[in-house]
Amino acid sequence: MKKLAALLFALAFAGNCAPSPAQPPAQAFNPTITRDEYGVPHVHGRTDAEAAYGLALAHAEDNFATIQITVLLGRGKLGAHLGEEGARSDFLWHLLGIQRSVEERYESDISPEFRAIVEAYAAGLNAYAAEHPDEVLPGARNVTGRDVIAGSAITVPLFWGFERTLGLVANEDGHPCAAPEATAETIDWGSNAFAVSPRRSDDGHTRLIVNSHQPWAGPVAWYEAGISSDEGWQMHGGLFPGSPFPVLGTNGHIGFAATVNLPDLADIYQLTTDDQHRGQYFIDGEWRRFETRTIWLWVKMGWFTIPVPRTLHFTEHGPAFNTADGWVAVRYAGEGELRALEQFYRMGRAQNYEEWREAMAMRAIPSFNFMYADETGRIGYLYNAIIPRRAEGPDWSGCVPGDTSATIWAMDDRVDAPELVDPSSGWLASTNGAPWYITDESANIGPDAFPDAAPAIETYVTNRGYRAVEILSPLRTISDAQLLEAKFDLTSSERSATMAAITAVLAADSSNDAELAEIQTLLRSWDRRAANDSPAAALAGLIYQPIYNAGRAATDPPDPVDAARAAATRLRQHFGRIDPPLGDVLRLRRGDVDLPLEGAPDVLRALRWADAEDGRANADFGDGFMMVIDWAPDGTLSTRVIHQWGASDRPESPHFNDQSEMFARREWRTLAPNQGGPATSR
Repeated sequence: MKKLAALLFALAFAGNCAPSPAQPPAQAFNPTITRDEYGVPHVHGRTDAEAAYGLALAHAEDNFATIQITVLLGRGKLGAHLGEEGARSDFLWHLLGIQRSVEERYESDISPEFRAIVEAYAAGLNAYAAEHPDEVLPGARNVTGRDVIAGSAITVPLFWGFERTLGLVANEDGHPCAAPEATAETIDWGSNAFAVSPRRSDDGHTRLIVNSHQPWAGPVAWYEAGISSDEGWQMHGGLFPGSPFPVLGTNGHIGFAATVNLPDLADIYQLTTDDQHRGQYFIDGEWRRFETRTIWLWVKMGWFTIPVPRTLHFTEHGPAFNTADGWVAVRYAGEGELRALEQFYRMGRAQNYEEWREAMAMRAIPSFNFMYADETGRIGYLYNAIIPRRAEGPDWSGCVPGDTSATIWAMDDRVDAPELVDPSSGWLASTNGAPWYITDESANIGPDAFPDAAPAIETYVTNRGYRAVEILSPLRTISDAQLLEAKFDLTSSERSATMAAITAVLAADSSNDAELAEIQTLLRSWDRRAANDSPAAALAGLIYQPIYNAGRAATDPPDPVDAARAAATRLRQHFGRIDPPLGDVLRLRRGDVDLPLEGAPDVLRALRWADAEDGRANADFGDGFMMVIDWAPDGTLSTRVIHQWGASDRPESPHFNDQSEMFARREWRTLAPNQGGPATSR
């Protein structure tokens, strides 16, 4: 945060005097919590609220520390715990007006039914805290339903890349009007989802693969649980810390998966200002004053928490910033929206496609591709996005003139987004790229079918998208084994960014350069597969990952030849050679587990890693929690699940890493028909 140090000296030793929220009233809940042999909880309650209360207890037993991080995030107090890095999240909390939105709209926008659920969940966290006071973080006491909603409201915009737009405008030395737009090619969060209908499967089954790629630890890492109630609620799947229920998975009748999409949901406006009208901007023929708010960021600095003041500016368009291009303002879709969690709840409660689409019609979730399947054999893909209806004329790819309200689009006027339901091909794959490339070429939809939305939709196709089509389209029918082989595919397509980097290395002049010649010789032998026994895959992966990371960070990527030299040096230093098998380099490490892995950042067996001191690459992102949801022709459901580590985040737990060996071997756990598995009462 620019100039943070300059603000601190006058505020040293100040304390955080913000009052704690009021303690919510106690509830008389008595849920049943059972855990299967891998420690995965299934929670049952008499009511939906009681089940949510129980899920809070179960998840807190496994990872109370991270749940509390989401509470601090929703309160705008993360800087007091994490320091300057957390203060950046708090700045966003203030900028988005999370507290104001919750105070003004919690009771009007959130239904009484759903308020009961989030308040019961909060009560469960408080009950756990009362039993384990030594685990409670400062500032995270007395959780309320409003905290749960606030944590969701600040997290959701980050998935469609709002922080990238904010990064452009919040830098006073930056040139947001000259910066290129972020694209799927540069951001590429990752995630896969597959659906196959009876018309294409070889056995008449309907299959859905849930395979969202997320960090393996932290506030957006997957946790597996099942939940049910006497009121008819049932769901088994994945959730993030702070969620009262699984947000993807299956309820027995339907299932759905999610992948990140990157619709253009924000615009930057060039404001007109001058020295004679300081503190004002010109619009519709008149000068108007910026609305200003002073905020305080509480930043942990060693032993002390330091209050840091900042002044925010707002216009008719949205929040405003002074940059090297002058004053600009940002408008973003979904401002003030609080109902995303409630929509996920209603999606999971739907018993059929019509009810699921009714939940989707809330349009409270601003982004995400959703892949759907159900017991009737229906499958579908929805490019879910609340794309605003923009006026014709301006160039919306750069800064838009901000001196007229004609360019300020309405928050509730949105265009229809692409969808493909029951395709003639009988299969679908979502891999974060363009929605025009998700199945057989003959069955794909095109931009001309959605002309209003197309300009706001990414056009890039990931390697995973290319490979899904290359593998599945030629098959007359798709078996279970073939679908799984596609999901775990290790190959980089000739059209991929990985191969573009490798090709650049191979094209370089290596005459009189023994090191580069050795690198090229090894790369020419590579079969483009990130297999754990491949002697060239480690070098190829270490060449591409820094290029991939630079794109995600919006920094200049290294030259591929330079990346190749750095990778070779690293491998020689730690392995004595440039061709160690990938499995010797790429590892799954958790407690006493240290296993070889296969995969790469943009293959369908997607894995990214952090560099370890011993030269290894410790996987920490990508394939993790996964599900295969399978309906037989008679409607019988079977569900296979795996997690890269285990149910618990506590090192002393037997479930800290008890699924890791299965994960590394591509093996699955099969859930019992009741979706809870064999279990014992808590």
